Amino acid sequence: MPVARQFVNRAVAVLALSVAALVLSACATTTALDQLETATPSGSAFTQALFHNYSFLAHSLRSARTGDDDDVDPFTLFDDGGNTDMLAEAFAAKAMIAASGTEPDPEPSFDDESAAARDRLLRALVDGKDRFPEDAARAQTTFDCWMLNRTVESQHAAAEQCHSQFMSAVTRLEAELHPAAPPPPPPPATADYTVYFDFDSWTLTGEQLTVLQNAISTARAGRQSRITVVGHTDTSGSAAYNQGLSVKRANVVVEALVDMGARREAIQASGVGKTDLAVPTADGVREPKNRRTVITLLP
Repeated sequence: MPVARQFVNRAVAVLALSVAALVLSACATTTALDQLETATPSGSAFTQALFHNYSFLAHSLRSARTGDDDDVDPFTLFDDGGNTDMLAEAFAAKAMIAASGTEPDPEPSFDDESAAARDRLLRALVDGKDRFPEDAARAQTTFDCWMLNRTVESQHAAAEQCHSQFMSAVTRLEAELHPAAPPPPPPPATADYTVYFDFDSWTLTGEQLTVLQNAISTARAGRQSRITVVGHTDTSGSAAYNQGLSVKRANVVVEALVDMGARREAIQASGVGKTDLAVPTADGVREPKNRRTVITLLP
């Protein structure tokens, strides 16, 4: 069947439904375009948005026929010099259905691509027409703009533009209905805390205990689950003695952290004696900044 004739059959069916449902008392010569001039939409926010969108399409086609450029057509419809009257009437008929508060069905599809697009639209409309009525109406009317314009050969360029607009509209509606999950929080950062000791001592003072309490608070807030504790000494004394002293400094910190609520199994402690200096010195030098224990919070 020729394309134009297929369209006429479809448009006649739409117009018949419009007239039967909405204009029972109108005379036979009254067109849907005529009815738009006095129509007041009712119903849901979705049907009212459909009415306004379909009306705009109908009026834009009429403007194309008359050369009236007062309206800016968002769908960029094109006039073929004679076949847009039926398109305008078809859009007007759908507008009048929506004006009564009834939801007109989206146009039938014509191939696998448009069938998949129609199914996608119908899924989005299930919740979208109530939650995001204006965007849902935009998706449906751009789909119908695509379907109806392709039935007229000279309107294929307009149909392609409506196709592009439909894809944007339905994608936006889907994104509103199913927003992307927020990105996961960044992994906890490592953090270092250091306590210092007097010469040849592994006793913690009140000030040092405050440092350890701050470390525990940071670990809880930042979700760090592991702690390393490394004891150090300066270079005064033998390597063997300082190794033992560094272990004592690490262990006293571990016990304090456990008393403050840290899990013992989450702590790894060690002593490195005088092999890892904060301040490089010659052997036998008493350097306060080297007499320390470093606490590192790890994810």
